[in-house]
Amino acid sequence: MDRAHFPIVSDAFVLEVRPCVAVREHGTSDGVLFYLSLLDNEIEERFLRFLSATGHGKAPSLAHLELTDAVIRTGPNGDLTVLRGGACTFPLYWSGRSKVRIATHLPITSGAFSRAGLAATLASVCLQSAYEPNAVTTTPIHGWRRIRRGATTRFNAGGLVTELPYLHHVEGEEDPERIAARIRTAFEAYAHAQRHVAASVVELSGGFDSTLAVAMIPAQRNSMLGASVEYPYYEFRFEAAVQQAVGSALNVARTVFDGTAEFPYTPPHTAPRFDEPKIFVTGMRHAERMARYAREHGAGRLYMGHGGDQLFCTDLLGTEAVSAMPERSPFAASAWRALRSAHRTIHASAWLQRSTACFVYDACQDVWAKETYGLDVRTPFTDLAVFRAALQWSHWCATRSAKPDKTILTAAMGDVLPQAVTERKGKVAYDGVWMRGYAHNAEHMASTIQGAAELLEHIGLSATWLVRRIRQLADRKAVSAREVMGAYALSTWLSSWGIQHPTDVEWVTEE
Repeated sequence: MDRAHFPIVSDAFVLEVRPCVAVREHGTSDGVLFYLSLLDNEIEERFLRFLSATGHGKAPSLAHLELTDAVIRTGPNGDLTVLRGGACTFPLYWSGRSKVRIATHLPITSGAFSRAGLAATLASVCLQSAYEPNAVTTTPIHGWRRIRRGATTRFNAGGLVTELPYLHHVEGEEDPERIAARIRTAFEAYAHAQRHVAASVVELSGGFDSTLAVAMIPAQRNSMLGASVEYPYYEFRFEAAVQQAVGSALNVARTVFDGTAEFPYTPPHTAPRFDEPKIFVTGMRHAERMARYAREHGAGRLYMGHGGDQLFCTDLLGTEAVSAMPERSPFAASAWRALRSAHRTIHASAWLQRSTACFVYDACQDVWAKETYGLDVRTPFTDLAVFRAALQWSHWCATRSAKPDKTILTAAMGDVLPQAVTERKGKVAYDGVWMRGYAHNAEHMASTIQGAAELLEHIGLSATWLVRRIRQLADRKAVSAREVMGAYALSTWLSSWGIQHPTDVEWVTEE
């Protein structure tokens, strides 16, 4: 039963789900299980597969849950268990004690703001800007906590009981031939799951990942359109030819976009209202253009290759790095204490282990794309079977002191990959685009931060210092940009909710 448009109320909890998240319900011998996914045209198969693997939900486990999805199960005596996949594409928050309230959104307009929570969120953005905050659970709204990705979270009548990371394990030694076969099987299952997609767009960058996102689904390519971004700079001189060759080999017509119109920090036409500050806003113009193009052509799905590098060019048995502390200068004493505390918390977090699958994909755009454009963003690299095969590849490489790479993808999928992909020498660095972005959008960045200056000062961050740092970046000075990224994400988030002054919201007395 799909009840995603209504609050779900039980004796143990209240579940508030935004309409874009599909929900399926299954009764068990001692409770009820709810399966949540953003992919409404794939949820039935995922749900049934999960029930079959777990004995119809009697012992739900992240070992069998698709990385992008979540499960909530009630048990005897009012106990509650939440499983959230490591690459879950929608947020989950909780509040309350006697009756737990779980929601896929934060009460931004009705909740009380916390300076400590905002500072902790800012710290997470500065220290791990590429992914949704997960090592810390504090949110900007007082009384609300984040339910972690890659975790089993349990509650009882008194509130939170335990949060345990789930580490996906390598099951025995496999040679490259068997690993390649597993990858092939996983991609065939992915292709089968796409059979209901009628019209779609693929972002063709010319690399392994975006090509594999569609190479195995030839039937859908009859109604598929491609979109590529080109830059007119010397270092990108080979990109256009590879993108064109891939489009021709896949028989996908392409539209080419000028990359200079979507430098980092170029503002989108419509500011997104995320639940928390997101570094993703620095690339919103690009995402917005792709999504609008898809909607203009009647597409319901946007295929991308997100996560391919994380799975096949990264040691999944290792630990994700944490950035060094940002510069001390722009932070007031209270904000700096919060930053140092978050830094210690992140460093000690079990969720830094890549085998939790928490570093596969930064999916914060997916809810926005679904709510704003009615669009599913889909990548094969978040599929559990693909991740498990990649874990085997990391294990095989580690036993031979080798660095994982995408040669295994050529071995597994070489017959469907165009020669232009398998023989390319690698993409050029994107750093030059970022530097041009600072120069091109310096005034916009400065005005955004100045517009939130009162609020930034209220939580202990100097707008004057930040604007000066923006000028240095625009002049291509070799200085840190993380402080600006974090402040820009926070300022854009506040602006999108119409919050300009500290008096616009209620503040709690700091805990």
